[in-house]
Amino acid sequence: MNKTLFINGYIERIEKKFLLSKDFAFEILAITTLLDQSFDEVFQNISTIVNGNGEHDGGMDGVYIDEDENECTMHVFQIKNSKGLGDNTLSKFINDYRNIFAYGNSLNIPLNSKIQSFLERYTSIVSSGKIVDVKLYFIFAGEKEKNDQAIIQRHLEDNSELSIYDINDLYDKIDTLISEHKKRKDVKFSFMAEKSNISLKRDPQALISFQIQNVKAINFRLKALDLCALLDEEKNINQRVDTVFSDNIRGFLRYNKTNKKIKETLESDYSEYFPFLNNGITIISEQLKIPNDIQAGYYPIETKNPVIVNGLQTTSVIYDMYQNDRDKLDGVYVLIRLYETNDPEIVDKITDATNTQSPINYRDKISNKNFIKYTKAIFESNNIGFLAKRGDTFENTLSKQLKESIHSDTVFKYWYATFQELPEFAKNSKSKLLEEIFEASSDNANRLNTLFNGSKDSPIYEQLLKAYQIYKFVVNKRNENIETDFIKYSDELISYGIYKQNEEFEISYPKVCDAIRNIIQNEKKFLEEKNLTYSHNGYFKSAKSRYDLNNEMGFVEKSESIN
Repeated sequence: MNKTLFINGYIERIEKKFLLSKDFAFEILAITTLLDQSFDEVFQNISTIVNGNGEHDGGMDGVYIDEDENECTMHVFQIKNSKGLGDNTLSKFINDYRNIFAYGNSLNIPLNSKIQSFLERYTSIVSSGKIVDVKLYFIFAGEKEKNDQAIIQRHLEDNSELSIYDINDLYDKIDTLISEHKKRKDVKFSFMAEKSNISLKRDPQALISFQIQNVKAINFRLKALDLCALLDEEKNINQRVDTVFSDNIRGFLRYNKTNKKIKETLESDYSEYFPFLNNGITIISEQLKIPNDIQAGYYPIETKNPVIVNGLQTTSVIYDMYQNDRDKLDGVYVLIRLYETNDPEIVDKITDATNTQSPINYRDKISNKNFIKYTKAIFESNNIGFLAKRGDTFENTLSKQLKESIHSDTVFKYWYATFQELPEFAKNSKSKLLEEIFEASSDNANRLNTLFNGSKDSPIYEQLLKAYQIYKFVVNKRNENIETDFIKYSDELISYGIYKQNEEFEISYPKVCDAIRNIIQNEKKFLEEKNLTYSHNGYFKSAKSRYDLNNEMGFVEKSESIN
């Protein structure tokens, strides 16, 4: 009953806010939940609804292309506000995706302006030589266990990129996001380090232990089953497993190629070699206590609140296997690096240094900085929810009321496009700009430190609010004029132009758009003379688009000083 009331309450508010039918409102809720975006951003930028209806959406209810310099993931959604899940429905979703994206709409199916823009952007990215990792999500309002399990299993096995979510998964995901804001209850756990099987002394060594200043360190070998016991204890005390992972890596709790490789190793006939084929796991604990000597043949290591800061993928795969067939983990060991420290800067440094394969979640790291507190206050005083970390969509008071709200990443992105006058950097490098902001908040020598050092008198709060206001205006104009081809690609450059004009938005907007239209024509002509192909996506990612707009509108380049 609580689940039904909770979800229906959100659906009713979404219906009223965006003037949508119940089915479309369910779509917005589902996408918002799985991507942890704001409701406004999902409706404006991700949903394929145009003018209140979903005609000509190519069989897809939402598309989100998350592109950074080194990687790109496209999330594709099909959502049904119905209880049943049929074979034909799943097959149609897979075929629709392939027809539109894999085969470039070779059947010339009529597409609305939003899905057409997603296809053009996807095509442009692939044409540039970048591989796009595709995630397909099918969400329905029924329950998987009340539908044909053989059909579900077959589609999941045949389509590795497919995930199927029912109403229970959706509710659990929301509950998890909300629970992330709750304080973790204390967990006490003893690791039982494995003795050496080489040394035959009366007291064979098991631990490598040392201390540097205020940080204790212990390295040892651990049974994979004992690692799973830690996760069982976490689940028993905090009702969730993911609280054992550091905030900064928890966002990457998902399967990818690395996870599959780990799973293959664990299921192979050489799984005993796992410690040689895996980098191991790094854990930081508030307290740890080690024995001075072997005790009854064991080396117990007592810890308080251990947190895994590296090895999330390894731990997740091991625990999945443990829950399905724990016998497969017999004889499997993992290497553990365990540290004791309460210094948040040391914790950050260890987390950053050990996570070389998965990117660090700088959004969550930034969310704990002092300047965020003042930024949220400024935005909320203007009746705007500022969503600074995972779960804020369902925890922020204004967001829960479905008032205007915005994801912090988007605000920072458009601050770079405007006040830092780098629209191409904003378009290309979300992870880099978040990393730079994080470093600026911590490093007194950073060029942006005077803005992000947490001072209540910093000009950054007013700048971030103004950048958001420009973004909001530009996005609204884009959705009003989405049939205009370049409008779908140039949010950052248009925002930059409006900022440089320093006039009322309504006055500067047509001037900037006319100027961009002119520089596009000039660029196309230039490329044609060299027998090269023009691409909106490629052009607006380049600094040349900013340089050309500066020349067209007589803008002066920004000096190196901070605004």
